[in-house]
Parts: sequence; structure tokens; C-alpha cells
Amino acid sequence: MQEFDSAEIIKTIVLPKTINETSGLEFYNKNFITHNDSGDGPSLYVFNENGDLIKTIDLNKDANFEIENNDWEDIASDDKYLYVADTGNNFGNRSNLNIIRVNKEDDYKVDGVIEILYADQETFFPRPKHKYDAEAILVIDEQLVLFSKDRENLNTDLYLVDKFEKAAQKLTSEFDFNVNSLITGGDYKNELHLLALVSYNSKGNQYLILFERFDLENLEENTFKKYKIPLERAQIESIKIIDKNTFWVTSEDEGIGNPFMYKLKVK
Repeated sequence: MQEFDSAEIIKTIVLPKTINETSGLEFYNKNFITHNDSGDGPSLYVFNENGDLIKTIDLNKDANFEIENNDWEDIASDDKYLYVADTGNNFGNRSNLNIIRVNKEDDYKVDGVIEILYADQETFFPRPKHKYDAEAILVIDEQLVLFSKDRENLNTDLYLVDKFEKAAQKLTSEFDFNVNSLITGGDYKNELHLLALVSYNSKGNQYLILFERFDLENLEENTFKKYKIPLERAQIESIKIIDKNTFWVTSEDEGIGNPFMYKLKVK
């Protein structure tokens, strides 16, 4: 890993306070889709590039079972579905981790919930430092990929999740990367083979982490570049790749005003 110069902020957009805990970001039908962290209902929010809220989608509408926002941390997309990661686990005590599958082609109806658990987790006793939290989800080919937020070792573990398995899945780490920070969001752009993560450290520094030519079949061969995001008193929670040098990220309001969306550029 090498740490390069800071990313440059080239655009700042004020977002509505309705999405004050924006924690995931997708782009569909020329608009952005986000959701709040825990504390909100099971809703997705659609907004445009000006930051105007266009639509609120209640995932309990027409659902065959009750959907909850326990701790939604990220969102990913393929051609047909959105995948909402209800995988936040601050104290390592959750036994109801899941990923909600939403059909974009059928008026955003939920058509499945993927239950997950960690194969090596032996205790659910609450504690501040552990590795059983995941705040980044993305799609690579036919796989869902989770990246952990390891409060104990500051690494990130990569887990693979089957999109359509009906039984609860026991996840085993495929590989861990020494990012030396806490991962809060991720994205992957297939045509570029580019994987992007965002993170922070105990000093409040925010980072953009880029894996160029990411190869899921040869995980040990992947390397990354780490850029500092020049923001203070903010917590970046999500990222969407525009091209190989440009990215959208969102930041929670942190109790000091509105949430924001920033366009970042790296050299």
C-alpha cells in the first residue's frame, strides 16, 4: 500500500435533512438512491444531482413480510436488483444480519432477504472492538462482496455472498487487506475493474482507497492506493464511481447541519 496526495473536492452538494444519515449510494434512471442508517424506517430515497429529494420508497409497501432498518450500511446494484446491506453491527451482538434484495424492475418490491452470519463468531456479547461489522457491499459479476469494518485490527475482510441462496449463509473471510482504517462504504465498476472503498481512522481522517484492475480470482495479487479526503468534522459513508479518476461520496450531517454529497477527483 502507498499513500498518495489528497483527493480534490471539485463539487459540493447540500442534501436534504431527511437523509441526514445517508449511508449508501447508488445511481439508477439518472438519479441517486440512498438510505439512512439505523433509526429510520425501511425507506429508500431518490434524489437528483442538485440534491432535490424526488421520491421516498417504503420497502414495506407490498412486501410479504416486515422489513426493518436495524442498521443499513450500504447499497449495491446489478442489472435487476438493489441489495441493501442490513449488516451494521457496532457492538458485535447482532444475530439478525441480512441483505435485502429489491427488484428495480418491479416498482422496488422486496423479493427476498439473504440471511448471513459469520462462521467463526463464537460470542454475541456486546464489545467495542471486534471484526463482525460490515459496512461496504458491492457486486462483482454474479457475486455479492462484503468488506468488514474491523475495529480491532483495522484490516478489512472480504466475504462472498450468494445472491439467491434461501438458507442462511455462514461467511468465511476470503482474504483480508491491511487498510489501516475503518471501512464505511464501497463500489465496483465492472468495465474498469475498479474497486473503491471509503474509510476513516481514529483521528477523524477520511480516506479513498482504490484497487485498480481488481481480481476476485487472485485476491493476494491485488494492491491499492490510499488518498486522504480533505474534509474535517465529516464522516464519509458511501461512494459511487463515476470514472477511474472521479467519484461521488456522501457524508452524514454529524449533528452539525445538512448531509452533503461531494464529487472527488484524483490524479
